[in-house]
Amino acid sequence: MIRTEKNMKHRSSYLPISIKLAVKIALVVLGFSVWGTGFLWVLVGVYFLLPLLRGILSCLVALLAVIAFLFILLTFL
Repeated sequence: MIRTEKNMKHRSSYLPISIKLAVKIALVVLGFSVWGTGFLWVLVGVYFLLPLLRGILSCLVALLAVIAFLFILLTFL
């Protein structure tokens, strides 16, 4: 009996779709209805190019940190 009650506590939602996904779908539909197909192309571009942009930005930040470290090291020595 205790085991059955314990298993029922783990299941918090019986929805087939998460609320977060439903909100994302609603925002995409709203954006498409307001701005048209351009909005969809921007979303596709962001979806595919965001990892590439993050990698480039990470490289640039690391390079800037190394340059700043060398500048401070050479300035105070």
